[in-house]
Amino acid sequence: MPLITDMHRSQLPRSGMALGGIGAGWFEIRQDGGFANWSIFNNWPLFPGARYPHNAKSTLFFVLWVRVQHENPRLVLLQIEDGHGAGAIEGHEFQYMFPWMSGVDAIRTTASFPFADLDFRKDGLPLAVSLRAWSPFIPGNAADSSLPLACFDFRIVSHSDRPVEVQILAVMRNVAAYDQPERIYQNRRIQDGDFSAVVLGAAQTDPLAATTGELCLASFDRHSTAYMGWEHHHPYYERLLREFPLPEIDDTDGRNGTDKATGRRRADPRCFATIGRAAVLARRGEALDHGFALTWHFPNLYGRRVKKADSSGRQTEPCGHDRLEGHFYSRRFASAEAVARYAGAERGRLLAETTAFHRTFFDSSLPGFVLDQINSQLNTLRTSTWLTATGMFGVLEGLSPIQPWAGIATTDVAAYGQIAVSLLFPELDRMTIDIWRRFQQPNGCVIHSVSCNSYEPSPGEVSGHRLDMPAQFVFLSLRAALWSQDRAWIDAVWPDAKRALDYVLRERDANGDQLPDMQGIMCSYDNFPMHGVAPFVVSQWLAAVALALETARRLGDRDFLAIWEPRFTAGRATLERTTWNGRYFDLYSDTQAADPEAKRGCMTDQLIGDGLARALGLPPLVDPAKAASAFAAIMRMNFRPEQGLRNCQWPGDQFLHPIHKDTWVDQANTCWSGVELLFAAQLYAAGRIEQAEAVVRSVDERYRDFGMYWDHQEFGGHYFRPLSALAIPGAVLGQSWDGATLRLAPVRPLPVGRWCVLLPGAYGTWHQGHDGGRLELLSGSCAPQRIEVPAVGAVELIGFAGTYRQESKDGRTIFTRAA
Repeated sequence: MPLITDMHRSQLPRSGMALGGIGAGWFEIRQDGGFANWSIFNNWPLFPGARYPHNAKSTLFFVLWVRVQHENPRLVLLQIEDGHGAGAIEGHEFQYMFPWMSGVDAIRTTASFPFADLDFRKDGLPLAVSLRAWSPFIPGNAADSSLPLACFDFRIVSHSDRPVEVQILAVMRNVAAYDQPERIYQNRRIQDGDFSAVVLGAAQTDPLAATTGELCLASFDRHSTAYMGWEHHHPYYERLLREFPLPEIDDTDGRNGTDKATGRRRADPRCFATIGRAAVLARRGEALDHGFALTWHFPNLYGRRVKKADSSGRQTEPCGHDRLEGHFYSRRFASAEAVARYAGAERGRLLAETTAFHRTFFDSSLPGFVLDQINSQLNTLRTSTWLTATGMFGVLEGLSPIQPWAGIATTDVAAYGQIAVSLLFPELDRMTIDIWRRFQQPNGCVIHSVSCNSYEPSPGEVSGHRLDMPAQFVFLSLRAALWSQDRAWIDAVWPDAKRALDYVLRERDANGDQLPDMQGIMCSYDNFPMHGVAPFVVSQWLAAVALALETARRLGDRDFLAIWEPRFTAGRATLERTTWNGRYFDLYSDTQAADPEAKRGCMTDQLIGDGLARALGLPPLVDPAKAASAFAAIMRMNFRPEQGLRNCQWPGDQFLHPIHKDTWVDQANTCWSGVELLFAAQLYAAGRIEQAEAVVRSVDERYRDFGMYWDHQEFGGHYFRPLSALAIPGAVLGQSWDGATLRLAPVRPLPVGRWCVLLPGAYGTWHQGHDGGRLELLSGSCAPQRIEVPAVGAVELIGFAGTYRQESKDGRTIFTRAA
């Protein structure tokens, strides 16, 4: 009989949820139970160190030892194993050598950031085995959200009527200093009450090398046992099978040989350590709950410069060390053991606070697929971030398994994705703003991307060619400053914002209309020629000027107001006069003889600035009726449910808009999920709920089908732009916050329900009932001078600092803070 199998595309792991800390490095857990993309050793491509060379699924894995009364023991590898090298058995297959060992038959994975729940299934196994893998993620608490830590909580329940002996075992390869040939392994056993651990390090290392450091594998129970220093499957697996519980063994010295040529001690190629907990489940329903933690400490993170790149500027190989930046976590902890001890002592709080945010976010009346799509983007805050001891923070623009794409804190991409940092971790947002300010040029020109180096910018990144960047710098900087409510920092940021605005009108206004003038390809759409007034650029410019005017009013800068208020008014009029075509805003204003119809493009992002401005309570930048017409045109011309929301289409396009043969990448007919999700937020804010949800559903289903749910693609993967999804919760509520007034003003009345409210470093819930509402701050602090919410009956305010006076006016309930 022939072998007949069926396979679904979702069965092939392509991406997984990340474990680790913000800027601390990460690895991902996939639906086959294996771990992939190890990036915790300062290694390429996230960091500039040497590539990690070893089998990813055998770097860390879990094994279950099982013996039912009156039966022989067996080992179950908690993975759907690959054909070769599973369980660190290289060169042979355990199916041949160890018939008493097997992988699992099936795994059901339920992943919702930052939790991955795996249920392992094995025919004939009289146990229910489940794992929750997680790392702390606590908005408003960057310190604990950046821990170099992954937690693994197992639950094993007996389904047998006979007693069952079990051991749950964690195995970790010692890869400290893996690229240093003179190293020797140095493992250390710790038994201190319920803190039981193995520390995996190395000696004879370069103290300044990027891979110098250590790992700590902790097992939180005093009865844990460990076997350190095994390498070959003989005799390790035989002893593991026959001896219950796992005996205490240290054979680390046996993994360090002697170089015959030099006589020096030198590490063998492989060294593993196993630690675990044994128990007897005496009756059906009895359970073993046990937790492990993996921590790491590789403090020598070096900044990098782009030294080798291809023609598009993509870094193609590790580019060597620059100056030492160090990890932010090394400011708190001197070792991996210290991190593990902290994790053990604080585990209950870390889990409770992580769970509280996750529960609050999903305790919402938004559709599940919308919440899932927003939630999935938080993964990028682990996969693609630098957070250094020198105070540098940024999200890498793009990251693939073989290379980084661009640098961190790319300004034009941050215009979309930085909202996630601004809301969840404002202290990190401030770090990004400050490094942009540090690298601003004397003439006011701003940096495009920080080359993972806090000491000096890459010359190619400070050219200022992209015309949208000064406005983006101004808007993001002033948004962060006003949201901080820190007058001293607002005062510090303000002169830099004014210099950027002055630079544009002094050096980038070719026709004197007091607007930035596009002259070809020179913005975030770096394959789109635009000429004259381009709504994508000018709407962001007007948003920046509007926010600057609001800042000037608060600071009492009358000179600025006198000059820039007329410019703002004239700029709004010019945008509409030169680009409004009766249905939407043209791609740009100045007709080009070579292609007169090119200006008629309908860009999805044509009013991006209007959406950004409204989230700060600023007035509309264009006539709301025209904006509504433009939104309708965008959905009619650009949205294809089977593909998604395209970036730009032209009248008459049926299938695909023609692309010039010399175009290096098609940016018109493609769908950038970061653009789609931010536009969905604009649709929500405009009350176009059904259209917003159609766009989000398209993105969500597309990436589920790709099998890349945790890894959105654009210029590389794990792309920064889709973090724009974090604008959606506020848009649904019609929320605006300018550092003084918090306003919930949905265009369409909300139904009875609950919605998560995100504020910088804080979160809560808006409850709307049949006869009243409640705005409740659940975590963090926020002290608005004024709060406005819908008048839905009796409204209660909970958790906000200070005393508020309440009144009703014009269909609104208004709370004013007492002086």
